[in-house]
Amino acid sequence: MKLTYYGTAAGEGWPGLFCNCNLCNMARELKGKNIRTRSQALVNDDLLIDLTPDTNMHSLVYGLDLSKVDHLLVTHSHSDHFNPTDIEMLREPYAHDRNNQFHIYGNDMVKEKIWREVPRMSEEETRFQIHKAEPFHPIKIKDYTVVPLLANHARTEECLFYQVSQGDKTLLYAHDTGAFPEESMNYLSEQRIHLDLVSFDCTAQSCEDGKYHMGLVDAVKERQRLIDAGLGDDNTVWIVNHFSHNGLWLHDKMVEEASKYNFLVSYDGMEIEF
Repeated sequence: MKLTYYGTAAGEGWPGLFCNCNLCNMARELKGKNIRTRSQALVNDDLLIDLTPDTNMHSLVYGLDLSKVDHLLVTHSHSDHFNPTDIEMLREPYAHDRNNQFHIYGNDMVKEKIWREVPRMSEEETRFQIHKAEPFHPIKIKDYTVVPLLANHARTEECLFYQVSQGDKTLLYAHDTGAFPEESMNYLSEQRIHLDLVSFDCTAQSCEDGKYHMGLVDAVKERQRLIDAGLGDDNTVWIVNHFSHNGLWLHDKMVEEASKYNFLVSYDGMEIEF
């Protein structure tokens, strides 16, 4: 399997759109891996996670090929993870020579947001289907088995993170969430699937959170919970992702701190095969 990170920032991006703090100004000056767009990732070449407002930029700058993508997993409806106005771009006259259906998996708020912001289309015009992602109910997508898990995030909707398996490989993409809810840990423990790659939220970086997002200390704790449950080990690839300028560490500092705990640090355009 392959995981590509196209966007690795929290909702404001980094540098923040209207922010003039020292860390955002330093990112503007240093550029490179310090420039982070809003959260999005791709499994192999065909399974997209989240539809950020920066999706078009990801296709232009990093080569995200949406012609190969027919399935989208949405973690939750927050605007940095789901921009439903882009869904309208599937229809004529915005998209030509695309007749395959685009399948969207998410919670009830995702569906509501689509129909609130995307004009109603006729059956002939509609090139997408919306599917309810139910926590702990596996979804078959091509040769993937996808399990939505409950996240510890916004209280106004049922936020999700995802376990994705293909063949003998499994990844856990855990954004946006704080400490994993017991229901999710219990499900994972009962399945006893070895996790080959785990991507942890690390929005707070130098700070502790655990109730809405995670910092590095929280990610270390959640990794130990997974190891104690027999779900990960030294062969697992452990990655931290989804960073905010409020966490206070630019990329090199994040790498320095994360390496103390044997975590890799994501950046926009990063590809990892496992």
